[in-house]
Amino acid sequence: MDWSRPRSAVASLFLALAVASPFAYAQQGRPEAKPISADDKAQVLQRVEEVLSRQAFVPGIDFTKFDEVVAAQKEAIQKAKTEFEFARAVNAAMRQYGFSHINLFPPDFGTQRTTQKRAGIGITLEIEDKGIRVTNVFEDSPAATAGIQTGDLIVQSDGKPVRERNDLLGDKGSTSNLVVERGTKKVKVKVTRGDYVPIVPESLTWDGDVAILKIPTFDVGYNAARVDKLMADADKAKKLVIDLRSNGGGRVSNLLHLAAHFFDRDSEPLGTFVTKNLVTSYERDNPPTKDVVAIATASKPNVRAMLSTQPKFTGKVAVLVNGGTGSASEMLAAALKEIKGAELFGTKTAGAVLASILTELPRGKGFWIQYPLTDYVTIRGVRIEGNGLEPSKTAPDPHYGEADEPLIDAKHWLASVIRSTSSR
Repeated sequence: MDWSRPRSAVASLFLALAVASPFAYAQQGRPEAKPISADDKAQVLQRVEEVLSRQAFVPGIDFTKFDEVVAAQKEAIQKAKTEFEFARAVNAAMRQYGFSHINLFPPDFGTQRTTQKRAGIGITLEIEDKGIRVTNVFEDSPAATAGIQTGDLIVQSDGKPVRERNDLLGDKGSTSNLVVERGTKKVKVKVTRGDYVPIVPESLTWDGDVAILKIPTFDVGYNAARVDKLMADADKAKKLVIDLRSNGGGRVSNLLHLAAHFFDRDSEPLGTFVTKNLVTSYERDNPPTKDVVAIATASKPNVRAMLSTQPKFTGKVAVLVNGGTGSASEMLAAALKEIKGAELFGTKTAGAVLASILTELPRGKGFWIQYPLTDYVTIRGVRIEGNGLEPSKTAPDPHYGEADEPLIDAKHWLASVIRSTSSR
């Protein structure tokens, strides 16, 4: 086996910046409880150790001591009876590393990843005192087929009160009788859990003369052609808000595609990926160091917008962020702030910016692994990993039906900047 090469075409596509929950299952779908033997656990752990020690890289981290990391969760790993429980225990151990983008995934994650299908009802939600508020219904999902609507408050499932996410859990193919409050009415809805694709498309809306571009992900749901069309419409605006809230990142190529609408590839580099080769090159002429910023500062920037003939947006930009804004989204937000003078509004970002690869674990019983390959430093020498980006003005995400304070702050700032520019 040539360990330097990804095993599948899927792996080659995911040199990605993704803030992924170790268990990114549908909120309403219960992962299948597939048993795992002690021998299989041992084999998977051995393969994880081999991959990390040979291929993973974070400056200053020794991946050859994986056995010491696992020892902290030895009891939980031994007690795990299913693939899901085992992966969860291993991930709890690997959190000791103290950085992002290192996860073990059960085998069925690979199917989810390649098909983008999830099993469940097909909604996003918020927890309220009286029940669960539906904040989005995915297209062609069981919820959409059943007639569930955005804004519905689910208060009962099969005669029992609904107060938390687990109250909606069920196996694929199972049916539940829900009671939802829709305005002043109570409506009975019968829904059968099944497959759906949880993709929210990019959107452009207008609030007066302010264009608001929502980019939900840079992952496989990102639609470059759609983004080009939306940006062509937004180009006529003088004020643009880019909403990156809860955008956990994704493919580097998608980040660089959107960046091409704002940055010149040749004259405006975004930052530097600090790779193992870059560290080795630096240490030929300098003492060894764990200072990632020092290494990046002494090196040529290697992250640039995609080569593109698209016109560059010339108006003023504000960016909405929150704790779910991570990785590729943090890279874009930082570049817009440092290079284009944008301001950030919302809450502090995730601080999870390591380029990683996601691949099926070689001879690993179908498990998948995500592991880091590089660190990242912005063009002005900021290491985002572990630190995050602080907004200019902090305001929490709105709950359903509430005023969007971060958006209001962003619009006020844009208006003040335009007034200031016009008065000169």
